[in-house]
Amino acid sequence: MSSTCTGVILAGGGSSRYGGRPKGLEAVRGVRIVDRVATALRAASDDLILIANAPDAEGWLPGVRTFGDVRTGEGALGGLHAALTHAGTDILLVAWDMPFVPTALLSELRRRAEAGGADAVLPESDGSRRGVEPLCAWYSIRCLPAIEAALAAGDRRVVAFHDAVRTVRVPHGELAAFGDPALMFRNVNSPADLAEAERAAERETTAAAGRVPPMLAIVGRKHAGKTTLTVRLSAELTARGRRVMTLKHGSHTFNLDPAATDTYRHYHEGNAERVAMASPDKFALVMRWERELAPEEIAARYLADADLVLCEGFKASALPKVEIHRHEAHASPLWTPDLPNAASWRAVASDVAVVGFGGTHFDLASADWLTSLADWVEREYLKHSPTPR
Repeated sequence: MSSTCTGVILAGGGSSRYGGRPKGLEAVRGVRIVDRVATALRAASDDLILIANAPDAEGWLPGVRTFGDVRTGEGALGGLHAALTHAGTDILLVAWDMPFVPTALLSELRRRAEAGGADAVLPESDGSRRGVEPLCAWYSIRCLPAIEAALAAGDRRVVAFHDAVRTVRVPHGELAAFGDPALMFRNVNSPADLAEAERAAERETTAAAGRVPPMLAIVGRKHAGKTTLTVRLSAELTARGRRVMTLKHGSHTFNLDPAATDTYRHYHEGNAERVAMASPDKFALVMRWERELAPEEIAARYLADADLVLCEGFKASALPKVEIHRHEAHASPLWTPDLPNAASWRAVASDVAVVGFGGTHFDLASADWLTSLADWVEREYLKHSPTPR
């Protein structure tokens, strides 16, 4: 029989290896670690609280009740004691520096606990000197007396009370069903850890999303005709049976719908993290992020099934590029041989010769320049047959 279970985010430690900065407020793939933990816990528990001693902790997760230690200076075991004391229920506990703990694992810990009458359910771990992950675990309120006895005896080990309660371990061999254990229990204690977490998340995202499709950036100076070229080339390739998707880069924020519409209010008044709009023939998603993703990452995550992604902009990227240049609008193109990414310019569509450019040139004065450009794109980037539609 299930019972009430409170999700607990444990924001312990002094972040000494992080220069004193609150490590859980750092972001992985544009999402704060504490928000990642909160999302995983919310789906597996009935309530959510934060255990933290920082004076500004109440502002970290608006709407989430925040409590400090009952017994100060007792380390992680003191944090667990505070969690059970303030929750007053069984708990699912996750340290706030573990960005990859999945909801499915937390739900399984709770299921095993409630089915088997355990006092504590913990995943085994090859990466922990204790052999288990005590800061990613389910604990019964019944553990509280044993924890208090350990603290009274001066034993601050986070596993000090385990021999006094009924402890169940989830075998290491069963954890693969929920993800890579080396990733699930990874914590972030230093800037180096954060950098590695970022790389691990990128690998995970790319693997989940699938391939990075062929991509081609359309670049040029302001008012050179980038949008017109993107639209015309997309239409030409689509007419040839290609599955084209586009990605527009903007230097400033944007609104897809005007003020006062329902979805505008969801996003701006409701401060929703993501707003989706669905109709019989269209779907749109607007989401907040703290770090702009690279175009390749966006394509892998959202446009992976395209034959080609045409990107308007991204001139500083490593993407292969076609520049549109009209001499009447600008005396010279963006391309110069001393650009750091000059080699990524593969073609120029211009009404004048570009001195020194060794790539392909399409003469805008020619009547068939767009057809020739589309033929070149198919030869260079679309050697496979069209995707069935």
